[in-house]
Amino acid sequence: MYSKSTRRDILKYWASGTVIGALGSLYSGSILAAGHEPRPGPRVGGSVIRKGDSDYESWRRSMVFHRSKPDRYPDMIVQATSVEDVQAAVRYAADNNLKVTTRSGGHNALGASLRDGGVCIDVSPLNDVQIDDDRQLALTQPGTKGIQLTAQAGARGFSFPVPHCPTVGIGGFVLGGGIGLNYTARDGFAALSIEGAEIVTADGEIVMATRDENPDLYWAVRGGGPGFFGVVTRYDLKLYPTAQGILANTYILPLEELEAATQALDQLHEGKDDRVEIMAALMHSPVAPPDAPPEQSKIFIVTAYAFGDTVAESRDLLRPLARSILPRKSIALVEYEKLDFPGLYKFFTPDTPGGAHGRYGVDGVLTNEPGKIFVDVADHFRSTPSPINHVLGAYGMNLETRDDSCLSWNARHYVGAFIIWQDETQDDANFDWLDGAIPHLERYQAGRYINEVELRRHPTHIRECFTEENWRKLADARKKYDPNGVFHGYLGQV
Repeated sequence: MYSKSTRRDILKYWASGTVIGALGSLYSGSILAAGHEPRPGPRVGGSVIRKGDSDYESWRRSMVFHRSKPDRYPDMIVQATSVEDVQAAVRYAADNNLKVTTRSGGHNALGASLRDGGVCIDVSPLNDVQIDDDRQLALTQPGTKGIQLTAQAGARGFSFPVPHCPTVGIGGFVLGGGIGLNYTARDGFAALSIEGAEIVTADGEIVMATRDENPDLYWAVRGGGPGFFGVVTRYDLKLYPTAQGILANTYILPLEELEAATQALDQLHEGKDDRVEIMAALMHSPVAPPDAPPEQSKIFIVTAYAFGDTVAESRDLLRPLARSILPRKSIALVEYEKLDFPGLYKFFTPDTPGGAHGRYGVDGVLTNEPGKIFVDVADHFRSTPSPINHVLGAYGMNLETRDDSCLSWNARHYVGAFIIWQDETQDDANFDWLDGAIPHLERYQAGRYINEVELRRHPTHIRECFTEENWRKLADARKKYDPNGVFHGYLGQV
């Protein structure tokens, strides 16, 4: 049980917190920025770093944001500072029988941009954003960070369902779907807001992909993920009016109230407005010592964001939660917290108090029964070897299959199990825990989410990200646009 002093500590800690803020206080990442003189190889304006160079390893490791760097070694890393650099790198690779991967922000849990052999094209320097007010589009290069897009779009009165973590690159995020801020009112996945894409294909040429121009490539870029057969150098992203009255309610509950809380969430979801985003997590309370027993440290935290046009409207949107059993069952709560769009980031930054950047893994499922997953996995969660590990749920995605996207599943929610730890000697313990969590998720699985799938230990999970029909269509599109296999496929796939 939680003492009164513990409840006060929790409330103080989360006085302006949310689910994302709470998780942000547990872990965060930093990005290595380094310069390098241009070297022989493809003629590019950026740097070329070859295997064997004295600083190759520091560059290689910087391609992945977390600390569990994969033991995969490209022949070279090409830092592209222009679209022409991308074209030159692809042509060089094709001419020299080298396979290509792309890295935009490096947040993919698998470190999928690092493969053995070939060329890793780092497009993170391509971070220009142009706002087209008339068409209500953001012409966005792939290295753009979510926080940059938020600022530039916000200055013109627009918003986009950007990543919850501000340092995630837009490129990989939207390519693999993307569960972003206000996702419930934006068709669930950010990829469905891609109106067009400029793509460098396997022959080094630039093509546009839209509903009318190369529609099969447009279909593939909207959800194809880190096995896509081209380099996207610009996304034309649909923008939305910025909500002016954002509020958030946060409820922190002990695990003994988990079943009642998830039942309440199931009921609340049925009647809620699409402008209410509900996220929930099983996690270790940051105010508890890392070695505290589960009954004193493990919590269930629920945050509902309301994206109303006015504060009064958002209060109305959140009132059903305030009148539910969640406040009565909570050990601490914050209701009607006023936020703006950039303010949604403030507890998910590298300098967050108590933040820890560590080794990393994740696997998750799209589901229609998130509450059952949370209850099913709860006992397993009590034994998690790292206090930073958590199980996160995104309610109300309401995904539907579409003819203009390879995203494949009809599912209403997402739940993922995340492992984050510090000590390399604990790798096996944490991955074993993740392996043990996966069956609890799979019992209620409707599909998988390609941006958060564990392929190093479970390579067959990639097929569960797509229907059989869409898997075949992706293979056909790959043969058409990359007949000689210049681009790497999905990790673990030949």
